[in-house]
Amino acid sequence: MKRLSALLIAPALIAACSQPAETDGPVLSYEDAFIMAPIAGRDVTMGGIEISVEGGSVTLTGAISDIAGTVEMHTMEMNDGTMQMRPVENFEIADGETLTLARGGNHLMFFGLVEDLSAGETANISFSFETEAGETLTLEAEAELRAQGE
Repeated sequence: MKRLSALLIAPALIAACSQPAETDGPVLSYEDAFIMAPIAGRDVTMGGIEISVEGGSVTLTGAISDIAGTVEMHTMEMNDGTMQMRPVENFEIADGETLTLARGGNHLMFFGLVEDLSAGETANISFSFETEAGETLTLEAEAELRAQGE
C-alpha cells in the first residue's frame, strides 16, 4: 500500500512544482511605442508610448535611447491659445492604470539624435521606474519610427 500512495502523491507534487510562480510587485507592459522621424536638418523629435502597470503603483523616473543623446519627459498644456511644454522629473502610474504619452499631450522629447532616422525603422527606448518599495524596474520598448503627420 505504501507504493500505491507514493505513486498517487508524486503527480500532485510534480503538478505543484510546475505551477507558474506568483509575481511579487508591479508588472509593466506597453503598447504603441513610437518616435516621429525628425524634420530634415533637425536633431530633435518627439515620441510616445502607453505604459500599463498591474500589481502595484510605480513612478516613471527616466528614459534613454540609443538614437538620442538625451530623452526628456514633458507635459503639455494650452494657456491662452499658446502651447506650453515643460520637462518633468517623473510621472506616477497607479496600480491598474495606463500612462499615455502622445502627440498633443504629455510626451517624450529626443534631443541630440545620433543618426539619420527614417519612417519604418525601429529604435529602442529603455524606461526606468521606482516601485513604492524603492525597487528599480526597467521596461525595454521597441518604438516604430513614424513619418511626420502619422
